[in-house]
Amino acid sequence: MDRADTDLAAGAEDGTDAGAADDEDRGAVPRAGDDAGAGGAGAAAGGDDTAAGADDEDVAPAPSGLSWPKVAVLGLALAFLGFAVGIFVSRDRPPGPDSADVGFLQDMLTHHDQALGVATLTVAYGEDPIVRSMAREVVAIQSFEIGLMTQKLADWGYSRDERSDQAMAWMDMPVPVEDMPGLLSDEQLAAVEEARGPELDALFLELMAEHHRGGLHMAEGAATLADDEDVRELAARMRRNQAGEINEYRLRAEELGLDLDIAPPSVPPAGLPGS
Repeated sequence: MDRADTDLAAGAEDGTDAGAADDEDRGAVPRAGDDAGAGGAGAAAGGDDTAAGADDEDVAPAPSGLSWPKVAVLGLALAFLGFAVGIFVSRDRPPGPDSADVGFLQDMLTHHDQALGVATLTVAYGEDPIVRSMAREVVAIQSFEIGLMTQKLADWGYSRDERSDQAMAWMDMPVPVEDMPGLLSDEQLAAVEEARGPELDALFLELMAEHHRGGLHMAEGAATLADDEDVRELAARMRRNQAGEINEYRLRAEELGLDLDIAPPSVPPAGLPGS
């Protein structure tokens, strides 16, 4: 109880109910009967009803409940709470099935699946230790990203498999899923499956560079078009990682003396709209 409330209780202790004082201290809404009782007790203590009435008119009524400063603070606190809840609800609302967020995750999952297959074969059957280390990095990073993307879709009520036959419609470049930039053709996949040793090293460097180049284009789009902050950050990280890996593949091909034409990373890839 603060000092002002203590003085008030002491001045009215002859006639004031202790429970009512406690109620005022807790900020309880005052009841009409409590005010009448308190007024009657004050009149009796003075002995002169008329004089007591005159004195009461000169004395400002004691504050009951919350003071105006406290009400103002409470109002600000509730306003901030409403603002925060509004932000949380809007952020937590799942995006639509045609959104850039959902479309990017579903497309990139398909893209990553193929990269994992090529990288796994290179780890198993490649020869150059540095190339095999690069392939292991692809397996580790993209497996982790597959987990993130799959869980994000599940949190929104979507599945990676329940998707349109069209890819990249979310960035106004609809193509059949199998024609996404960077995806290897059936003939290229067959060559990877049959290759061993240095031949597989060369195929990994060349084909994975082009695979990453296609992924760069989608990551660039999602980094700006997606609404969800986590999706934008993931796309931006993919863009940085895959651009860096393309340069690493170029350098390793030169070090091995391979006759490969691996261009520097560019966004969007050459030959696509906007390039």
